[in-house]
Formats: sequence, C-alpha cells, structure tokens
Amino acid sequence: MISRKIEIALIILGATVFAFFSITGINMLIINQDEEAALAAYEQISLEVEDDDIPTFEQFSDMLFPGGISIIAISGVSIIVGMVSIFLLKGNKRPKPAGILVLIVGGVIGFLQFGIALFGSLFYLIAGLLVLFKKPKTELQV
Repeated sequence: MISRKIEIALIILGATVFAFFSITGINMLIINQDEEAALAAYEQISLEVEDDDIPTFEQFSDMLFPGGISIIAISGVSIIVGMVSIFLLKGNKRPKPAGILVLIVGGVIGFLQFGIALFGSLFYLIAGLLVLFKKPKTELQV
C-alpha cells in the first residue's frame, strides 16, 4: 500500500489557499453593501492603476457583487473537490479518480489565473500528478 501523506498535505494546503481566496470574495460582498467602503476601495485602486485603465465608480461597484459571488463559488467548488479527493485517497481506495479531480480543478483555475488562487491550483496540480505517477515500491524476493 502506498502512503499518500504528501498528496493529502498538498491538497490541504491548496484548500487552505482557496479558503483565503473565498475571504476575498466575502470582502467584496461586504464592500458592495457599504457605499463608503466601496468609495475608499475605488480611490485606492485609482491611485494604483493607470488613468486609462480605471473604470468609473458605477462600473466598479457593479463588478463587486458578481465578482464576489464568482470567487466564493470557485473557492467552494475547489474546497469540496479537495475534500472529496482526500476521502478517495484515504486508505488508497480510489487514487486515480482523486488525482484526475484535483488535476482538472487545478488546471482550470490555473489556466484562468484567478490571482492568489494560482498558488492553490499549483498545489492541486502537484498533488494530482503525484497521485497519478507514484508507483508502489516493489520488493525483491530472494
């Protein structure tokens, strides 16, 4: 039987990154409800971004709610897939589906490049590759 401690640890690290990413989505929803906080965030972004790329305040506030919901949904799905994969890896029950699940989720999120979630997707990709390519040790019988 193969020990899957490293893969499980990588999936837990990835799920933790996605949990922090979901906090960003929750903050976006909170800022959307508070006009003062939204204006302060808009002013901060306008200081950091070039003048040509700045959306209007109305466009900015209209993007907060759908952006927050999408970040929370992506993070939630990623965390659920990670937990399902850990369940499948426990006791080496079904490692191939677990590896494929985390590879797909890590690949899609890595391809779409959702900011800090890129680190979580890297953890998922590494764990998925380890699950699929790790072979059991063969013992020589003499």
